[in-house]
Amino acid sequence: MESHEIQDHSTLTDQIMAGALTGLVEYSIMYPIDLMKTRMQTLRPYSKANYGSVFKGLLKIKLEEGGLRLFRGMSLPLVASIPAHAIYYSSYEKMKRVFSGTEFGTENPMAQALAGGIAITNHNIVMNPADVVKQRMQVYGSPYRSSIHCLKNILHNEGIRALYRSLPTQMAIDAPYGALHFVIYETCQNICNPSRAFDPKSHILCGALAGGCAAAATTPLDVCRTLLNTQEGAVLGETTGTKIRGLPHALVTVYKMNGIWGFTRGMKPRVMHHVPSTAICWCVYEFFKHYFSKKGVN
Repeated sequence: MESHEIQDHSTLTDQIMAGALTGLVEYSIMYPIDLMKTRMQTLRPYSKANYGSVFKGLLKIKLEEGGLRLFRGMSLPLVASIPAHAIYYSSYEKMKRVFSGTEFGTENPMAQALAGGIAITNHNIVMNPADVVKQRMQVYGSPYRSSIHCLKNILHNEGIRALYRSLPTQMAIDAPYGALHFVIYETCQNICNPSRAFDPKSHILCGALAGGCAAAATTPLDVCRTLLNTQEGAVLGETTGTKIRGLPHALVTVYKMNGIWGFTRGMKPRVMHHVPSTAICWCVYEFFKHYFSKKGVN
C-alpha cells in the first residue's frame, strides 16, 4: 500500500531560498499579463488604450509601442519580489504550523487561512511601494523615464505616504485572497498529493485552481487598489478632489465612473494572470523547497 507519510522536511532556510527564487521566476514570466490587467482596470482609458481582450491588447502594445513596453517598470518589483516572496512563503509555512499546533499544519483550514492572511500582509508591506511605481509605469502614456525617475517624482511631489496610500486597500484585498488561496491549495493537495511529495502535476493543478478562484473573488477591491496607485488623471479631472485618498473614496469613485460593473474591470486578465502565476509559483517553490531540503539532508 502506498504510504502517505508527509515528506516535507524543509527548514526555514530552505523555504526562504525557495520563496526568493519563486519571486524571480514569477515576475520574469508573468509581467506582461500584469501590465494588461493594470491597463484594463483604467476607468477612463485613452482611445488608443482600449483593448478588446488580453491577447489583442498584448499584440496592440507590441505593434504600436514596441515589445519592450510589455516589460516597462519591471525592474523595481522584480528586485522587491525576492525578499517579498521569501517572507511570504516562509511566514506561511511557519504560521500554519503554529496555529494548527501540528508539525506540518496540513489538516486545519482555519490555521491555513490565518497563516495565509498574515503571510500576504508581510509580503505587501515589502511590495507595496514597488507596486505603486510599477503601476504608474504600466499605464498608457506614462511620463516617467524609468522606475527610479518615477520613484523620485512620487517622493518629491507626493511624499513617502503615497507609496503606502493603497496599503490598507491592498491588505483588505489580500487578506481574503491569501486565506482563500492557501485553503484551496492545501485542500486540493490533501486530495491529490496527501504525502506532500514533489509532484509537479498536483502543484500546478492545485495552484492554478487556488489562484484563479481567489483572484476572481477579490477583483472589485483590486480595481480600487489600481485607482489608488495610479491616481488616474482623467478620473481626477471629473472629481472635485485632487487625490483618491482611501478605500471608501475609491469605492465611491469607481461606482460613479462606471457603475457596479466598474468593479469587474480587469477580472479576465487578473484571473488569467493568477491562474498560471500561482501554478508556476507553487511548482517552482515546491521544487526548490524539496531540492534544498534533500541537499541539506544529504
